Amino acid sequence: MKIEETSACCSSAGTATVRPATLAGMFYPAGAEELASLLNAFFSSTVTSVTSPYGVLVPHAGYVYSGKTAACAYAKIPETFSGTFVIIGPSHAGCMTVTADCSWETPLGPVAADAELVAALADAGIPNRNDLMRVQENSLETQMPFIRYRFPQAKVVPVLLGDQSLASARTVADAIAKAIDATSTASDRVVIIASGDGSHYVPAKVAEHDDLTVLAAAAKLDADQFYKTLMDVRPSMCGYGCIAVMMLVCKHLGAREAKLIMYQTSGDATGDDREVVGYAAVEVV
Repeated sequence: MKIEETSACCSSAGTATVRPATLAGMFYPAGAEELASLLNAFFSSTVTSVTSPYGVLVPHAGYVYSGKTAACAYAKIPETFSGTFVIIGPSHAGCMTVTADCSWETPLGPVAADAELVAALADAGIPNRNDLMRVQENSLETQMPFIRYRFPQAKVVPVLLGDQSLASARTVADAIAKAIDATSTASDRVVIIASGDGSHYVPAKVAEHDDLTVLAAAAKLDADQFYKTLMDVRPSMCGYGCIAVMMLVCKHLGAREAKLIMYQTSGDATGDDREVVGYAAVEVV
């Protein structure tokens, strides 16, 4: 895999370290007690069955807007899960595609990396770059408090996705699948998380139509059909490449379909449906 580095990114590789919680107090509460109380409220209000999916789509906005939707996706996974989450989030800063073996600070305590799988992923072509992972990035960081709260024994492999084209999604998915197959993680449980938001700053009815049309095209895990629908509808979605990577890796692991769990917009929180952002929870089973 050849990955070009953009000018927005640093040039030196990092070593294992702790990645600070840069969005605490903005996207989610900075205090442990307040954050735990909020997450508990999200999960307590979620009525769903545990299905042990191969992967889930989870939004990455401020918790007041998308926290309930995110909880619906995570609630599909057993609370006893102690394996590895491979989290694929889009780079809002325009960085190259990288992974990292840093641990992640949260107000509830750290989330450790699966160093073995990160190393295997680096061998498969995704560079291990802790320095780039330190860039303030909500697509990955907003997932960590949910994981620490509900799955305190789980580890993570973050993948910051730059190029979101179909060709790039296939390349990254192949690297993740190869890394999973090459490590002891293959004998344990791996769940793929796609971090993505729906349409941005359009009327709620437009967001719902566009987002649900595109997500319906992902139902059979057909990446070609998914991208064809993206081109036809052209929604202002964030993280569509991450969804494609999740689809492809989950299909490799044995999944057969993607199912919508919940759809909301920021208008459900604000009461203003004129310009919203869409949020979806999807499971891949």
